[in-house]
Amino acid sequence: MGVLSRVLRADFLKMKHTVFFWIHVAMPIIGIVLFLSYYSFSKLDSINKVSGYIQVLSITFPLLISVVCSSVVEQEALAGNFKELLSTENGRYRAFISKVCLLLICGLCSTILAVFGFEAGFHFLLGQNELPLSFYFETSLILFGCQIFMYIFHLFLNFRFSKGASIGIGITESLLAALMLTGLGDVIWKYIPCGWSVRLCESFFVYRLKPDSFPDLQLDTEMGVAICICFTIIIIAFSLIWFSYYEGRQEI
Repeated sequence: MGVLSRVLRADFLKMKHTVFFWIHVAMPIIGIVLFLSYYSFSKLDSINKVSGYIQVLSITFPLLISVVCSSVVEQEALAGNFKELLSTENGRYRAFISKVCLLLICGLCSTILAVFGFEAGFHFLLGQNELPLSFYFETSLILFGCQIFMYIFHLFLNFRFSKGASIGIGITESLLAALMLTGLGDVIWKYIPCGWSVRLCESFFVYRLKPDSFPDLQLDTEMGVAICICFTIIIIAFSLIWFSYYEGRQEI
């Protein structure tokens, strides 16, 4: 654990002079400012405004994840062409886990900033908030939990292929996430990782705000949660096994 903490600290220092941390801070703030500006004159009711904001967060997550994962892996490639990662077998595991922890810690902080920053502005600046703080806290956990799979998947894409492949797939995933909100996603969203957050957040809204309507969604939601957890565990195990045989990246 002590070695892992030192590796993680080194990874934080590596990213200090890159855009990595700025992306996690600037993008939520830009999104908050844009939405609060629009909502200051929009005629939508407050619940639909919050729902719309969360939906856009869910849709943009895959693209942003592809960008930050690319930033982390490219930094490693430029620093020594993955020599540090490939030096020892145990070092590989620690380095890979450290990268995952770095991304998840910063992703969680960025999600909290995006959700609670919006809540603060919506409440104190616009005076339109009707939802309790606990609602935003639970929503932020759902948003983040649904993205763990995406972080590991895009880390794999960057190590195996290139940032171009990762970002290209990230763009496609964001488009698919938007489609999952339509009738096209009613059946298949459970099996599309980029659609988990938009659908589960939507179900959570119904659960908290329209509990009488939730029984119609309960079975589908429970199945989606179970698949999300199983897929996430599977990709964690797969990535650790795969990385133990990693010999460098094939550019495409």
